[in-house]
Amino acid sequence: MRYVIAYDICQPRRLRRVARLLEKHALRCQKSVFIYQGTKEKLQALMDDLAELIDKQQDCIHVPEEKVRKMLNRITEMTVPPSTRIDPGAFDLGRWFGSLNEQLHDWWQAY
Repeated sequence: MRYVIAYDICQPRRLRRVARLLEKHALRCQKSVFIYQGTKEKLQALMDDLAELIDKQQDCIHVPEEKVRKMLNRITEMTVPPSTRIDPGAFDLGRWFGSLNEQLHDWWQAY
């Protein structure tokens, strides 16, 4: 399962440590946002490791739930190569020109 992990760390030293740990386990997609692929148990272990690095009074690490996962799945669907989504017949220029020619012929006869 895919999870989004976002953080807001106040101190630069802690920020670097958190970023380094996340870079080992997740894919960075923005400066403070990572995508983690794994089980809930592995995610919890990663969150436990992160909890040791941060100051809980000043710092924040957030893992949004279901809505964000649905959004990620939708983005994945949108990034599928077009060749698997588009009907190849849509680019058949011979058929397109033939259809256009028929329409022009019908228009010419009507007027």
